[in-house]
Amino acid sequence: MKIVWSNQAKEYYIYIIEQLFEKWNSRIVEKFEFETFNLITKISNHNHICPQSKIINYHKCIINKHISLIYRIQDNTIEIITLLFNQSNHLY
Repeated sequence: MKIVWSNQAKEYYIYIIEQLFEKWNSRIVEKFEFETFNLITKISNHNHICPQSKIINYHKCIINKHISLIYRIQDNTIEIITLLFNQSNHLY
């Protein structure tokens, strides 16, 4: 399946990377990147591996105890909608 990132997902991903660099180190950033892309690979192989979100047709996956990924499937494409902090007040 084709994977595309929304502009919001790209922005939040970069923001998270910047925060990790600022507060931690490159090893933590690399771990986060590995976890994220490992999860995306799993999603591309098993589209409905993650439970449905509160929003219809969206799925919410936990990347780690701090961050989750929201995606949807349309036609033959997986769209990464956003990344979010699990402790935040969000719609998903």
